[in-house]
Amino acid sequence: MPTRNRGATIAAAFESLKRLDHDSYEVVVVDQSTDDLTRLVFEETVGDDHRFAHIPSTRVGKSAACNVALAAARGAIVAFTDDDCEAPRDWLSGIERAFASHPKVAMICGGVRAAAHDPAVGAIPTFLPRHTRLLRSPWLAFRAQGIGANLAFRTAELRRAGAFDEVLGAGAVLRAGEDGDIAYRLLRAGHGILELPEPAVLHSGLRTWGKELRELAWDAAFSEGATYMKHLRLGDPVIVPTFIIRGLFGMVAWRNLLLLRRPTGLGRLAAFARGARTSFRFPIDAHSRRYRAPRLERVRSAPG
Repeated sequence: MPTRNRGATIAAAFESLKRLDHDSYEVVVVDQSTDDLTRLVFEETVGDDHRFAHIPSTRVGKSAACNVALAAARGAIVAFTDDDCEAPRDWLSGIERAFASHPKVAMICGGVRAAAHDPAVGAIPTFLPRHTRLLRSPWLAFRAQGIGANLAFRTAELRRAGAFDEVLGAGAVLRAGEDGDIAYRLLRAGHGILELPEPAVLHSGLRTWGKELRELAWDAAFSEGATYMKHLRLGDPVIVPTFIIRGLFGMVAWRNLLLLRRPTGLGRLAAFARGARTSFRFPIDAHSRRYRAPRLERVRSAPG
């Protein structure tokens, strides 16, 4: 679990992980906070539980935190959730059964359900697949729609793939997209990805209508452009269908555009194009298919 400045509200996540019904698991919390609140809550809530480890880290960004946790993890399966999520009791047991039933799957994209909230105030990002679905073709990578609040991997395959790209992801220079990037890299390596509706985690990450949700959508589109362009720059033709389909049809609300209604999605398309262009600021390691992280400056502008 990566975390940064969540403070006392992270207690609910810790409590849910204490109650998991699995008989052999460890929880690695990588804390990038600039204060001691998260550490104090950790000590008060799970500090006496030997299954929990707290790792302070001065590195910034979700992908960096996930990679620190991956390096520390000892299990054959590693599952990730966010610090504003609560896991059901059967979370790890369900993931383990799914991997056992699908031996060629290296990654599971689990369901993410919204916690109770007032829809007049805002919305919570979710991922609610209607049924279990196996994805195997990297040519159809655009179909993989899981989000980082509930992901699981075979530890060895995630490490073999080079782990998460630390220039992508929340808090990093390219803001998001680390989940879609690792999904494509695993598909490209010949592994399957499983979309699993249940067990789903409960997500409390409310974003208010207006600026917060616009920025969330803008960042997601921006990072998609940067992610797909990275693979195009490596001369990979397999990413072309995903680049075109996500760029033209995943960003623009064509019906609204034709009817001259808002939102049109043109701002997201502009963000996608800007992300693709920004990709060229960063060199790429061809072996790992990860951006090389130089001394980063924050690339930020208002949503289009």
